[in-house]
Amino acid sequence: MLNPDLDRERLTEEFRHDQRILVENILRPEVAERIRAICADKVPFDYVYFLDGAVRLSSAGQMASFGAEKKAEISRALAQNATQGIGYLYCGYVMNEGRTRRGDLGFLYEMFKYLNSPGMLGFIEQITGRRDIVRADAQYTRYSAGQYLTRHRDDIEGTTRRLAYVFGFTRRWHPDWGGLLQFYEDDGTPRDAWVPAFNRLSLFDIRHVHSVSYVTPFAGEARLSLTGWFYGK
Repeated sequence: MLNPDLDRERLTEEFRHDQRILVENILRPEVAERIRAICADKVPFDYVYFLDGAVRLSSAGQMASFGAEKKAEISRALAQNATQGIGYLYCGYVMNEGRTRRGDLGFLYEMFKYLNSPGMLGFIEQITGRRDIVRADAQYTRYSAGQYLTRHRDDIEGTTRRLAYVFGFTRRWHPDWGGLLQFYEDDGTPRDAWVPAFNRLSLFDIRHVHSVSYVTPFAGEARLSLTGWFYGK
């Protein structure tokens, strides 16, 4: 699945400079295109959000069943959290052993297995210099109008996370639409931002402060990606 023509020596040097990197054409074109098509039309995404101090998942059916008053209550609570720089709202499909392995969705599971293969883990170790990478988790995500992920670090105490990753599957994206992978200095000063793109890997050390900026109401399509972390021993 990995593009065999990647210049690994150059990528290693680039990552060493700032402990983060963009890798264009990371997957074989046919693999990236198939994942994009499945995410665009076939994935039963859940709504993922942070409410009352806990992660909440609601299926599309559950969300549709909420009355107007309930939806307004959730929106107000999420907005209040976001005002304080807390929380997120997006659509996600988490990979785990219980997911279907048949048909189109089964191909997404094959990608998840490949992330945990010696070939991919060895590639990540090589370009980052991290010699203890043992596994990855994964979540397919879709960000649409009104969705976001507030500023944070991924170095959660009690975990062995080493690197955060985002495989992008968005074909055409305008930076005015939001949905940018925004990086910050430790004091919260904006640093730079990476625009969603197709068949691109964003890979960075978990200590980098980052966010996914608010997706505007006039965004012309959904921001599709595969995200997660690579873990050490």
